[in-house]
Amino acid sequence: MAMTQDNAAYEDDEALQAESDFLKSLTLLEQAHRRLHDVVKDDLERSGERSLTGVQALLIYEIGVGETPASVLRARGAFAGTSLSYNVKKLQEGGYLTQRRSEADKRTVHLRLTERGLKVRKQVSKLFDRQAQALEPTASMRADDLSRLNKSLSRLERFWADQIRYRL
Repeated sequence: MAMTQDNAAYEDDEALQAESDFLKSLTLLEQAHRRLHDVVKDDLERSGERSLTGVQALLIYEIGVGETPASVLRARGAFAGTSLSYNVKKLQEGGYLTQRRSEADKRTVHLRLTERGLKVRKQVSKLFDRQAQALEPTASMRADDLSRLNKSLSRLERFWADQIRYRL
């Protein structure tokens, strides 16, 4: 009987630890995402670009150098929790992008960066390049660490997608 109680106590401890680790991971993901916005905004401000938020600069980066349907940005899910239409409107008003309705489907809006938007995108891209190069020497984070992190985050995202898709 003692062995069964010990096993149950051990399983309870493992379950509590898993829950604690899961909640800590959620907190760290949220903090890292917010910090990314801060880092991007700080880099822009240092260069004199003060009119953009970190979210808007990342949106510019995601639009890329070609023409991108707004629905693709929404589907990627990178801007959940923010109003994509609000930020697109602000970026258009600021001269960072243009938008046009599709000829084939009037519900589809295509986004294209202006020269001003391309300049910001290039700056964000350079920031990401610098940070990727600085990870190992300053944060002791190697390429295989990032590979494992990406694999784990992909599994977590798939787990959550399945929770919704299959109503688990």
